[in-house]
Amino acid sequence: MKAYKLFFPACIICLLMVLTGSCSADRSKTGQSSTNHEDRGILHVDDNNRYFVFEDGTPYIPVGLNNFLLFREDGHAIDSIISLYSEHGINYMRIWAGLGADPETEVGKFDEDQMAALDTIVQCCKRHGVYLNISFWNENCIRSQEGQWGWNGSQQIYNKDNNIHGTTTNADDLKDTLHGPSWNAMKIRYAFFVERWKNESIIIMWDLVNDSKKSDAWKAGMYNFVRETDGSDRIITFQYNTSIDPGGEMDCGSVRVYNYNPDGNDPEAMMLSLAERIRQGLTHGDPVYCGEGRMSYTEGSDYALERGFLHFLWGPIAVGAAGNLHSWLSGNKWPDPSERELDWIKCYSDFCKTINWSGFNSKNVDGEIVPDQPGIKTFACRSNDEMLLYLMNDDTADKFEKTHTQLKITSQLDKDRYELKWIDIRTGETISREKISEFPAVVNTPDFRDGLFGHIRKINTRRF
Repeated sequence: MKAYKLFFPACIICLLMVLTGSCSADRSKTGQSSTNHEDRGILHVDDNNRYFVFEDGTPYIPVGLNNFLLFREDGHAIDSIISLYSEHGINYMRIWAGLGADPETEVGKFDEDQMAALDTIVQCCKRHGVYLNISFWNENCIRSQEGQWGWNGSQQIYNKDNNIHGTTTNADDLKDTLHGPSWNAMKIRYAFFVERWKNESIIIMWDLVNDSKKSDAWKAGMYNFVRETDGSDRIITFQYNTSIDPGGEMDCGSVRVYNYNPDGNDPEAMMLSLAERIRQGLTHGDPVYCGEGRMSYTEGSDYALERGFLHFLWGPIAVGAAGNLHSWLSGNKWPDPSERELDWIKCYSDFCKTINWSGFNSKNVDGEIVPDQPGIKTFACRSNDEMLLYLMNDDTADKFEKTHTQLKITSQLDKDRYELKWIDIRTGETISREKISEFPAVVNTPDFRDGLFGHIRKINTRRF
């Protein structure tokens, strides 16, 4: 998602009126909101450094949206939107504390009405059990000027040329720690947000920067500062740009592809690129989730966008990603998923609930799945007794007629009896089942057009 620093007073007034009527009606006489959120404690990286687990031992995999809820012109109540998301298996959202209607209206000063709007989103998420990742800064607000967006925009409060309370005339000073006034102002900003929400267990991640161009010193310094200010070991992450290696700098890696069109907005090429980003991030020994990305809506056919949506939804967990923040939505609906897209997300989310993620010590094994057709691309990860697979039909002719393939699985899983289930990526239903008595193995797939998901586990493994 590309979003930039802008200010819409009327939008905020309308939003606050909507929010007042949505979540505040559920407050008790004590002023506390009723909640369906069960406090499971702080979210941690699991003992295998692969996935996530709450303090009480409950495994968790993010199934979510990259959704900036303050950008709304349709007047829908935020509570009803989050309720709809929750009903469709969405358990995670990433929102911004500083975009569109930045609460920091002057360096070091924050508008309480705008903060209250963000507070209400937090309370609505608590009611519906949707966890939050809050991002504190968007680097695009200090990029080269485009219209009113960028370093020279009229609302850019950090630019001394625009605002007498600004910290610098050089945008690069906000990317490092060397310029004292800018670095201190950034710390004041971050401390304000962390202090306000650090006791909200529904917030499971602090996201330091969106579209980051920060220096290594800035990243390390702000990580340590936020960790100290928070006082807990809540996960701290970072939004890396397309093609940037997370480098093991944060508690987990976030990777993406965004309007990345190496072959004319080809969704299969984008999925291959996303898989490469995931594998690269996994080499650092941290969980990696897909944090943002989408195709260019202006270039793709409806079917190309559909394929991209489904590839990016199911493919990453087969590569080994620890979750999926899905912003690959219909262009004319953004930031809202369509009804069909919500149904697809629910099917995926329902499947994810069948895996004991904190017990799934997986590694990427794409090379252990060998199809007999070169146009079928394979993605896979496995532990010693369980495997996830995704098959993608990279049809260069773009016909995507029904096909099938024979797979040679060269993996050495523990000796036992296994079942392979092939799952329809649009319905979540099991298409076919096959017993496997030993590995390596050769299996045949059912027919599929564009993508097919597979799950191999021991027959005596009970559903999680």
